[in-house]
Amino acid sequence: MTGLRFAAPDYDRLARALLADEQETCAVLFTRRGGSESAWIVAGWVLAPAAAYSHRDTISVSLKPSYLVDLSNRARKEKLGVVLVHTHPHASGSPRFSPVDDEGERPLAEYFHRRAPGAHHLALVIGPEGCRARRLGTAQEIPVWEVGSCARALFHPEVPEISSQAHDRQVRAFGARGQAIISRITVGIIGLGGTGSVAAQQLAHLGVQRFVVIDPDVVDVTNLNRLVGAAHSDVGHAKVEVAARQIRKINPAAEVVALAADIVDEETVPRLFGTDFLFLCTDSHASRAVVGQLAYQFLIPCIDMGVSITVRENAISHVTGRVQMLAPSLPCLVCTEALDGEQIRRELLTPEQRAADPYVQGIHEPQPAVISLNSTVASLALTMFLSALTPVPGAARLQFYDGVKGTVRPATASRVPSCVVCSTLGASGKGTDWPLPVRPHGARHG
Repeated sequence: MTGLRFAAPDYDRLARALLADEQETCAVLFTRRGGSESAWIVAGWVLAPAAAYSHRDTISVSLKPSYLVDLSNRARKEKLGVVLVHTHPHASGSPRFSPVDDEGERPLAEYFHRRAPGAHHLALVIGPEGCRARRLGTAQEIPVWEVGSCARALFHPEVPEISSQAHDRQVRAFGARGQAIISRITVGIIGLGGTGSVAAQQLAHLGVQRFVVIDPDVVDVTNLNRLVGAAHSDVGHAKVEVAARQIRKINPAAEVVALAADIVDEETVPRLFGTDFLFLCTDSHASRAVVGQLAYQFLIPCIDMGVSITVRENAISHVTGRVQMLAPSLPCLVCTEALDGEQIRRELLTPEQRAADPYVQGIHEPQPAVISLNSTVASLALTMFLSALTPVPGAARLQFYDGVKGTVRPATASRVPSCVVCSTLGASGKGTDWPLPVRPHGARHG
């Protein structure tokens, strides 16, 4: 997700603490690298103590040079970025930086860039009805997000007016701003098979215009019963090419980055750092481990989905589906025991390692797959996406589908407080400062 990213409920806590005083109040955020030059992850924040102010009233505020020195020293030592925060406690609507702010920021920008190089420092102003952010000392505004069970666009400078009638019926459902946010975000889809191809089609119809689609496989004739947009002439072609063509057919203006690559490879993962929302549509435990951790580590909300059809004695006994959102405050795939550690290990082996491993036996047996069942689960995932990003109601972030009974059951799961993936003791919010469970560069899966 591009912009300044808070893990829920940190922004709300910060805003309440700052706006408790009628005078302008300051705080400082420290940020980690979000993998791209346009992504910042909030690593923590502190309120400026009373002794740090050199001037303070209801319309202006300034901090003492000695306090700024302490901030820059910490940022340089810990290799963190700095966000200087202040309030406009009496502003209505989204607050704006004042001419006084503009003038005061320029020397601060020069100071922090000199004392804490290697990071892009920001400014954030908070009012009772919203916030606004920009690169420190410039007029370049950046989005502000709070990521949890919902992906809240607290401020987005690039939200356009919706003039097209193509999405009129959606605007009537969740409003022009919801539609505008959908049109500006970049969505990553990992796995373009049975569920992924449906997700790509529906996202294009919803109005998403920027995609990163990743899948290492080519179309096989056995895929044609469930691969949306594929024809016999596509056999042997990359699945991502089919997905990109389908998206552009629906929306010729769409921007699609299509990568015929494996997400578990170290060199592939960075292509997702600039995305705003992810859909995890693979049946590989290793790929789900990588993307699932990335969601928490880089505060990029993700929806994981899967379908299973069990056949016993030539008859279907079970049809099940699962849709789970992965984001701060929600349990991860490790917490819900949705991953098999031994299977992850096997899938990350190189061809040579697989040949030498005595525990890797046999071949992968193809599983039953039906497009209608894939479409049902993908549609549940897309509706969850809408409820997380727009005013569409819906609180469920973990759902189970029973195709035999014809039911969808919302569920809850507990987070493991010390989880290595979704807790702050582990990867959550660490950005590029924490390793991902990827296959090292040059070691490919055969």
